[in-house]
Amino acid sequence: MQRLAILLATVSLQLAVGASAEIYRWTDADGTLHFTEDLSQVPREHRSEATRKAPADARGSVQTYSPPAHVATASRSGSRGPIRIPFERRGTLMWVEATVNDRARVPFLIDTGASGVSLPSEVVSQLGIPIRSNTPRVTVGTANGFSRVPVVEIESIQLGDARVEKLAATVNPTMGVGLLGGSFFNNYRYSVDTAASVITLVPNEGVRGGAAADQWRERFQALRADIRQLETYLEERDVTRANRRAELEGNLEDLKRNLAALETEANRLGVPQAWRE
Repeated sequence: MQRLAILLATVSLQLAVGASAEIYRWTDADGTLHFTEDLSQVPREHRSEATRKAPADARGSVQTYSPPAHVATASRSGSRGPIRIPFERRGTLMWVEATVNDRARVPFLIDTGASGVSLPSEVVSQLGIPIRSNTPRVTVGTANGFSRVPVVEIESIQLGDARVEKLAATVNPTMGVGLLGGSFFNNYRYSVDTAASVITLVPNEGVRGGAAADQWRERFQALRADIRQLETYLEERDVTRANRRAELEGNLEDLKRNLAALETEANRLGVPQAWRE
């Protein structure tokens, strides 16, 4: 559950997509991205944007995505060379099929401008991921307003030879496809060739587990600072109440276990030692 203590940027979806449906997308004044099948749901001032088609021979430039420091842990597959992923074009949208948790084949819309991943509730149920009263929730925007949706942890997403593990995903009950965004693509440099309908991914050597060097340092430094602060408190203060001292010592052990777990995670992901200082 600790992995899910994150803030996903707003992901806006209102999808119940059929095989031949036209999907409209636009970005509002607050920077929120919206999808809908119903053009009447699109504000008039955004309709030209929503109905605009991609050029017949457009090529996206290579881009990189910088995740927030609290992004969920991810790891890449062993592939180091370029990975070419064919996609299906539907209007201005890119469709792919990926495998979630090595079990479920799921259709996804690719949106490298979105921060996270979203899954249909049917897929989450199929995977046996429980939604409980204490499951974290975030607010997402739709064409009809805003709602609170659950956030769950998924073990992996495999897209061709590209694999990312330990991702947070919002659960959306109104859509039939997933949304594949930045928390997957932040592990790669990518380019899009819309003429060939191919997205090319190259492992981003400046990222380990979805986080850059300064973000790993921040995680290690924050835990070490908390440990030092609590150790100093216990050394300098006369904590005479046995139950209070036991509580603080328990907190200290928890922090040390968290630091050890972070070291283990960093070792697994090949995080350089300089990023841990």
